[in-house]
Amino acid sequence: MEASGKPNDITVIITWYGQQSHLLDHLNFYSDMTKKYDFRPKVIIINDANEPEREFFKEAIAAYRPNFDLRGVDVTPDNGFNSHTCRNLGVKLAKTDWIMFLDADTFEQEGFYEELRFLKDLDDGMFYMPKADMQLPEDMSGYELLDPKGILKQYAHPNCFIMTRECFWSSGGYDIEYCGVRQGDAEFWLSLGRGDKQWDYDLLSWDDKCRIMVKYPTRDPWYIRQDSWKQDDARGLINFVRTRNRDEYRKYRKRIHNLNWEYV
Repeated sequence: MEASGKPNDITVIITWYGQQSHLLDHLNFYSDMTKKYDFRPKVIIINDANEPEREFFKEAIAAYRPNFDLRGVDVTPDNGFNSHTCRNLGVKLAKTDWIMFLDADTFEQEGFYEELRFLKDLDDGMFYMPKADMQLPEDMSGYELLDPKGILKQYAHPNCFIMTRECFWSSGGYDIEYCGVRQGDAEFWLSLGRGDKQWDYDLLSWDDKCRIMVKYPTRDPWYIRQDSWKQDDARGLINFVRTRNRDEYRKYRKRIHNLNWEYV
């Protein structure tokens, strides 16, 4: 397919933590899209210091690098869950105005890819939330319908979004103090728009064509969500960072980097 007009130039940033099938699904998808649409997507995949699968990661990146604009990044040391720092690094390495974050277990579909690259006229004063397939639990007691952005969770995936790099850095980036804690997305969204610029948001699309597919890994019991009653183990850390960030200028002095990295 020949894209009509100038396509949206977007860097996809994926943080990966060892699932071989997820990595191959992403690599095969962007290879297929390159062939079909005659357009080389830009993709950065970052290994979040997963040591057991490090060689597999390097070999997979090397095998697929000729197929599209692919950069693989390997980071050290292994600090446990460190997706927040990896996302900061991905934005620093991206060269396009627009970025899109995907979790390793979250995937574009072809309709979504076509809409975002060739059909959607993106507004740089907005950030966009992809529509996701989500299944609500039968027992709704204690379930939060709204994600940290105030969007119904069955309409958008909390960790997947599209914005400009300028918009991203207006938040100061992710707090690396949340290494090992899943609270970073909530604090990132609270920090967004507290400065001179105000950013609005919009869902990418309401129709079924442009949804993304989400695979759910099993979560350990210590998995910490944004709601207060599930984060007691990290209460002191979260309160410290949140109090510090109440100064709207303090967010621009966040520590955003705590790792070594190299291209593979």
